Amino acid sequence: MTAVLRDRCTRLAEPVVALMQRVIESQGNATVMPMVISLIGPVRTVAAEGADGIDNADYVKWAAGAPRTLDAMEQAARSGDTAGVWRAFTDQEAGLNRLGIACAGIAGW
Repeated sequence: MTAVLRDRCTRLAEPVVALMQRVIESQGNATVMPMVISLIGPVRTVAAEGADGIDNADYVKWAAGAPRTLDAMEQAARSGDTAGVWRAFTDQEAGLNRLGIACAGIAGW
């Protein structure tokens, strides 16, 4: 594991866990959508740094698709589409599950 991957995963752990909690909660309570939207920002900031210096295939794949996935999640949240939020969050190619695989074993994951 590279130091760059460890740094990114460490910085992503707290906002991703918080986002996961709110996305799950949003499935039965659409009033948390503003919180989902606010939690996307910190994840987007780290994702925007790309995958340079990281050789973990799961992180590279997540980083490549993250902008599209986070945009879709935000758009769905803004329109109150709880199913769309879930669909983006669980996307098999660039959803947060792929990031979780990449960061497995790092504190907070």
